[in-house]
Amino acid sequence: MNYRYLVAVFAPLAFALPATAAEEWPAGAKAEFARECVASAQTDHSKAQLQAYCECAADKVSSQFSEAELQAMGRQSPPDPAMQQRLLQASSSCSGKLQE
Repeated sequence: MNYRYLVAVFAPLAFALPATAAEEWPAGAKAEFARECVASAQTDHSKAQLQAYCECAADKVSSQFSEAELQAMGRQSPPDPAMQQRLLQASSSCSGKLQE
């Protein structure tokens, strides 16, 4: 099954992150990212599966993207294909959470 459609929710989530000068995500940003991911997902998966996927994806994405990178991506229209590919790669290991 192709999970690329879930990655499409990540770009708008950049706006959910409050602006700070630090490179690391601010406190609570990963939880907000996961909440927005679950709320934005349009899929047949259960809420528990989506929650597990989105929490995993938030961990992976936060370890590979700075807050500034996500905010920059959220301002791009259309989103940068290279950044979208990075998001897909970062979250791809979480796809198994949708099968549990």
